[in-house]
Amino acid sequence: LAAESMVLLKNSGATLPVAGDVRRIALMGPMADNRADLMGSWWGQGEAGDVVTILEGVKAEFAGKARIDYVKGCDFDGGDRSEFARAAAAARGADLVVLCMGEKRNWSGENASRASLALPAIQEEFVREMARMGRPVVVLLSSGRPVDVRGVEPAADALVEIWQPGTEGGSAVAQLLSGKVNPSGRLAITFPVCAEQQPVYYNQRQAARPKSGRYQNLQHEPMYPFGYGLSYTTFEYGTVRLDRETLRRGERLTAEVEVSNCGAMDGKETVMWFVSDPTASISRPVRELKHFEKQFIPAGESRVFRFEIDPVRDLSFPDHTGKRLLENGAFYLHVNGQKVKFELI
Repeated sequence: LAAESMVLLKNSGATLPVAGDVRRIALMGPMADNRADLMGSWWGQGEAGDVVTILEGVKAEFAGKARIDYVKGCDFDGGDRSEFARAAAAARGADLVVLCMGEKRNWSGENASRASLALPAIQEEFVREMARMGRPVVVLLSSGRPVDVRGVEPAADALVEIWQPGTEGGSAVAQLLSGKVNPSGRLAITFPVCAEQQPVYYNQRQAARPKSGRYQNLQHEPMYPFGYGLSYTTFEYGTVRLDRETLRRGERLTAEVEVSNCGAMDGKETVMWFVSDPTASISRPVRELKHFEKQFIPAGESRVFRFEIDPVRDLSFPDHTGKRLLENGAFYLHVNGQKVKFELI
């Protein structure tokens, strides 16, 4: 279950899953052999002693396949660089470098978050230094919230948000690295470029002046948008089809789309259905998520995803008194870049 929520954010040159010719892995970072912080800020009844660390999980997963060289390298914060040289030597001798970075469990949570979204400078410096060793670099990022990744993303060949995965987090990470698990997680929250870009979220209200309110020296789009997530395989979407283009109150409209796994690996795909209302009596969100579904699709096969639109549930909205309004007019259904118009009459 922990692996289901992990999100593959970057995978340049198909660095992951780990190839069979990788015989030596350098595993480093403050989260690599850490139990308590892998539990996260809402550990409930979890016990740190029950946690499978990333180091333990990777050693078990790659036993007999690859040698694991562990060096902590740096702490979560501070300025201690005493292990940089030893870490660099391990990285130079490895086929793959896996860096386990992130936030301590008490760095986010209720009344607990740090003001900055960026990783401490020592972690960013360590990632950049290891990348200079010339080996493929995978960054595993553990956090309880979105993180400013500008200081590490350019140096990473692959980047995985593992969140705060709990007691079996190390096993889940290892199976994702090896390819035993194909990542299928999607971001449930937007990752901004930096804290100063906030607020930035997918369902913002439509603006009368769409190009106003933008920074001069910062991109308008977030680093990773809501719903983003990569896979080790490739999914292709067919044309979205509606069983009708108009519907009346009390009726329902069914939309469907066929999704094909065109890659070489079995995988799970999540289809997300968004609705927008461009002609409402008050300004409505640019789009709103109304339904999502994840299905397992074997390599070379296809599955049909369906969404039944209920006008009262999916098209109405509250007015200033809290009373729900259902207004006639045009609506749009958005699926994976496709935009299909229908009308409530």
